[in-house]
Amino acid sequence: METILILALLLMLVAAVAPGVYALRRRMAVGSGELEFWRVLHRRGLSAADTAEDPRNTAVALRRCTLCPSVGTCHEWLDSGARQGLETFCPNATYLRKLERS
Repeated sequence: METILILALLLMLVAAVAPGVYALRRRMAVGSGELEFWRVLHRRGLSAADTAEDPRNTAVALRRCTLCPSVGTCHEWLDSGARQGLETFCPNATYLRKLERS
């Protein structure tokens, strides 16, 4: 009975970690080494210094970017040179708007 419980807990752990591993794997296959968050920040006329006042929310935004399922769409947006349209796919769009207002 203990073996079944341990196997069930192990299966739950794998199920919880798998989506993050998948997202990181996708990012590594598509990515250029620089996190898209910083490129988007610069595209919006912001810099890393603009994030210094709110390190907690910046850390949350970086985590969102790292695990984002829209990496391919983000790369297309960045390559297009567009400044609009980020809101349709980026989980950090609200945070970026907040930074632009400050």
